[in-house]
Amino acid sequence: MLKTVFLSGLLSLFTCSAVCAADAPVVLPIPVVTPPQPAELTLIRQQQTTGLPDEIREWMQQKAIPEANLSAYIRDLNANAPLLIHNENVPRNPASTMKLVTTWVALKLLGPAYTWKTESWLRGELKDGVLTGDLILKGYGDPFLTDEAFREMLHDLRLKGLKEIRGNLVVDNSYFNLPLQDPAAFDGEPSKVYNATPSALMYNFQAVRLLFEPDELGKRVKVTPFPTIPGLQVDNQLKLSSGGCKKAHYRPGVQREGNVVKLVGSYATGCGQNFILRVLSSPEENVFHAFRDVWHSQGGVFNGQLQTGVVQQGDLRFHTHESRTLGEQIRFVNKWSNNVMARHLFLTAGAHTGGEPATLEKARAAMSGVLEQAGIQLDGMVVENGSGLSRQERMSTRQLGQLLEAAWRDPYMPEFMASMPVLGEDGTLAKRLDDTELRGRSHMKTGTLKDSSAIAGYMLTRSGKRLVVALVYNGNGAGSGVQDALLEWAFEQ
Repeated sequence: MLKTVFLSGLLSLFTCSAVCAADAPVVLPIPVVTPPQPAELTLIRQQQTTGLPDEIREWMQQKAIPEANLSAYIRDLNANAPLLIHNENVPRNPASTMKLVTTWVALKLLGPAYTWKTESWLRGELKDGVLTGDLILKGYGDPFLTDEAFREMLHDLRLKGLKEIRGNLVVDNSYFNLPLQDPAAFDGEPSKVYNATPSALMYNFQAVRLLFEPDELGKRVKVTPFPTIPGLQVDNQLKLSSGGCKKAHYRPGVQREGNVVKLVGSYATGCGQNFILRVLSSPEENVFHAFRDVWHSQGGVFNGQLQTGVVQQGDLRFHTHESRTLGEQIRFVNKWSNNVMARHLFLTAGAHTGGEPATLEKARAAMSGVLEQAGIQLDGMVVENGSGLSRQERMSTRQLGQLLEAAWRDPYMPEFMASMPVLGEDGTLAKRLDDTELRGRSHMKTGTLKDSSAIAGYMLTRSGKRLVVALVYNGNGAGSGVQDALLEWAFEQ
């Protein structure tokens, strides 16, 4: 279709209008194009830098909020100096605003059109739709191999003629080389998806979907896991309550001990059908269970077992699935603060610059290289995994602000900015300041841990200035309140 439109448009250039002589030749002028010269950055405003405004200081004193816990960096992108600075050089835990660094580095190194591949290899003979041997699935770190994409990939195998597998499923995760990690180490919640560890072949963020719905009699809650885990017993202690649906009504407690998953809490009839995602098996097991269930649902035959291994000489590449582009995927990373996706971007950047397999050391080297090239000082910066889900990561608001300034003047700025939540409208900022005049005026990334609250991005002020804003509060309580007060102050500048 695109080719047809292009050709018809091209032919129209050679179609004479009614005012042309019948036999007159068509002459197309050839313009002389002078390549544009790069312009020097022009700062059109002189700016005097200030510290915390008096009204903010007074508000913090009234709330007993220590000024030492707050760092701030606010700058007009067309001014010669910051508008406001406060403890701007103090390295602090940036929480999930670290994802801004990771996504921008990935854009710079890979480009927004970059895609990840997931390969299917045959080990054995394929004849009349029957594979006498093993099917190997090799991952290259696709962060968004969701259930929909996974089903499409297996459907493509069926379309290519594979119907029955008389062997095993081999999962090749060798593209990532990571030390063993305890998913419970961060906060003792190993089943929460935000604690999922990276895996080169990652199905649906490593998660099992638990589908809830009231039964036909309205007396109990039915629970349906997908993919199914053989031998897993569900100890369903959920209580069905009447009334409307609140968030707590479909966020039950999930605990796994051996082959038993215990569900506790309440579920309201008003919630209807709803689901949660929980990590209940290893990455390889999750892929295997999903493959078995989806393959059977599509009419395929498979009764083999799970094996882990690598593609070997003599194996035949049968199919390559291509992911969504990086430009699309960073929207999920930043708008919804997806930790494991951010970690996949981080590792992919490392493999791109340092070669495979991806390691944390290569990823950190790739990030520091991009930041140094952008002129960002790295003093005091600590990067653990690139997601912000860390007790060790550190960054100053000046460094975060400088990153945003560099990104603003980068060719990929539109993709980067559009990946952030819109204040008061979507993502993690959907309810933030949504009843004020600030709604829709900022693209910003949030970050929240037990002892860290942060927000950073771009603001369009009431007067039409475009500001870079980086606010980080480390300490207990009131972090978001201080940030909102500063956002409202900045909006009026």
